Amino acid sequence: MKSTETVYFKPDSLNLMNLGIKYWRVLIITFLAVVIISFVISFTITPLYRSEAVLYPTTNVVESQTLLGIQTKATALFGDETATEKVLQILRSDKIKDYLVSKYNLIKHYGIGEHKKYKYTLLNNRIKKYIISRKTQYNSIEISVLDSDPVIASAMANDIALQIDTVFNQIVKEAGRKSFIAVNNSYNDQFKRVKSLEDSLQVIIPKGSSSFYQGSLKAGLSNSNWGIAAGQYSPEFLRLINMFETENENLSRLRSRLSEAKMAAEQDLPYIYIINTAKVSEKKALPQRSIIVIASSFSTLLLLLFILGLSDSVVKDEK
Repeated sequence: MKSTETVYFKPDSLNLMNLGIKYWRVLIITFLAVVIISFVISFTITPLYRSEAVLYPTTNVVESQTLLGIQTKATALFGDETATEKVLQILRSDKIKDYLVSKYNLIKHYGIGEHKKYKYTLLNNRIKKYIISRKTQYNSIEISVLDSDPVIASAMANDIALQIDTVFNQIVKEAGRKSFIAVNNSYNDQFKRVKSLEDSLQVIIPKGSSSFYQGSLKAGLSNSNWGIAAGQYSPEFLRLINMFETENENLSRLRSRLSEAKMAAEQDLPYIYIINTAKVSEKKALPQRSIIVIASSFSTLLLLLFILGLSDSVVKDEK
């Protein structure tokens, strides 16, 4: 029956100093070979340049009231966390991605063939890798673009920042247009209701009470005035006056909402402040050749030491 041998790793067999002394020639030759190979390989990697743009969202992102020029005391001019998250969501939207793919022909620019299988999956992976938007510790937004062409990297970062306003205004205008149609319909219905009540009042208004009628349109009636009016005018007339006042106030509120919806549907507003525009980088960001050489060399040495130690342990056990 064949015996089973068990290999035990002994501390003395894994002593790095002893292994280094014993196999110093192998280690030096391997180290030099790895340094040369990794250095040569690092030159085959396409250099990438980084450009960054920094921006803050404006109050228009979170305060719809500012459409009419109103700003509350609680409105934060810079660094609002909710506004920052909304802008980040816009930056990750398909609208901006599709704009970049179309303008810079990213499928060709990233070396992805038109007929390549899963080309859009590859494209999305490249975009996620080379175009990064993140929130900084100051609640600003940093747009970082890596590209083999420093001019394109700079232009792309600035275009992304400028597209935020475009996309936001498209969304607000579309929402404003739909809101305008709905509010406009309600306003027209309410206007007809007020006009009908006004016509009814004109028919049944008592003789000599025009001053009372005009005053009620402008300021309404106080409790004392209603008490006096109740003894002078018919209940139907007073009921219509009351209804008219209520419906006219509703019409006024709808008019304000209609103005706001119209402004949202027509006006272009700024949604970001660009603090730093992206500049053309003069120095490559990647690859960092020194890090590649050092990391590959020392990782290879550690692996070689482990293999040599394991080999020594097996040989000793067999003897």
